[in-house]
Amino acid sequence: MKIITNGKIFFKNQFIEEDIFIEKDRILGIGHTQKHDLRMATEIIDAKGLLVLPGLIDVHVHLRDPGQTYKEDFTSGTRAALAGGITTVMDMPNNTKPTVTLDRLEEKEEWAAEKALCDVRFHFGCTNNNFNEIKQANPNSLKLYMFKTTQAQDLCITDEKIIEKHMLNFNKKIVVHAEDNDVEKVCSIAQKCKRKIHLAHTPTRKQIDITKRTGNTNEVAPHHLFLSTKDQEQLGKLSGVHPHLRTEEERKDLWNKLDDIDCIATDHAPHTLEEKRAGAAGFPGLETSLSLMLDAYNKRLMNINWIAGRMSENPAKIFNLPHIGRIESGYYANLAFIDLKKEWVVKGNELETKCKWSPFEGKLLKGKNVRTMYKGKLVYENGEFIDAY
Repeated sequence: MKIITNGKIFFKNQFIEEDIFIEKDRILGIGHTQKHDLRMATEIIDAKGLLVLPGLIDVHVHLRDPGQTYKEDFTSGTRAALAGGITTVMDMPNNTKPTVTLDRLEEKEEWAAEKALCDVRFHFGCTNNNFNEIKQANPNSLKLYMFKTTQAQDLCITDEKIIEKHMLNFNKKIVVHAEDNDVEKVCSIAQKCKRKIHLAHTPTRKQIDITKRTGNTNEVAPHHLFLSTKDQEQLGKLSGVHPHLRTEEERKDLWNKLDDIDCIATDHAPHTLEEKRAGAAGFPGLETSLSLMLDAYNKRLMNINWIAGRMSENPAKIFNLPHIGRIESGYYANLAFIDLKKEWVVKGNELETKCKWSPFEGKLLKGKNVRTMYKGKLVYENGEFIDAY
């Protein structure tokens, strides 16, 4: 049995000074360590001065594997995730060969089983005619694009009848990439079909309001909270992203809707600098998302409980992911150890992601994940990976 002691753990929506008891890959219980516990312990992990969060869950990443592994693969992407305190990622289907058939899904699952270092789940793509493939694959979630994705143009669906058919045929979570006016449109279709959907990377107050009014869930990407058109001059050709960056006024207005944001998801989309300068859209974000939020907390812009809820518990609830997202008996011992006082400067060439750049290059952040536990094993500590990691 392992014991994590002296930290403040996030338990039932508050931070408490209790110890965590771990047996193999699961949390055995929460409480105060007694003398007989110490005799039984195989390892004692001192978390003095640290907050202990459930391992973070990022429901929107692009790991590029297979097909474009020169800019990310399952190993480099999950190393980046673990460095950022993220222990579960959900990979998008828009690879060069999109994940729209059972064979493609099984291929991804096999590659991830061999190469990934943390938990990887897969969204399955919708097309105009892959209903039978969806039935055979029976994925946990679908991704429906109402916007042309660079990697796989045939994923874009604009026919309302096709969208309705997907909603009526699939009874689990559907994630939708809809921009601007299409958000209201797809929420209206969902209401007609008596379905609840999840809106990806909602960048404005208006879109948040639409999702709440229609009873759907949403996610916001860190770059829409922390970057705006005001930053485009400095970023230059690196500023391209979908949905695009909004005005500084719109960015600030998004902060007024924090309570209506359901989860934070990075939309981690690694491209090489050469590709970005040629017009590729998307930002890497796995290693900066938590620190951006912690820095905002240190500046008294948001609540630490809000961060834990939107980056751990809520994503698990939204996508019905069992035994993760909480520090509770029976849950996997996936944990992020946070030093709220640790300052660091974002330097792309020091990141784990293969693309080696960040839109937050040079930014000083206060607050960082300093240790990560995955299924009961410490895999990352103070910038170093342990053993095979």
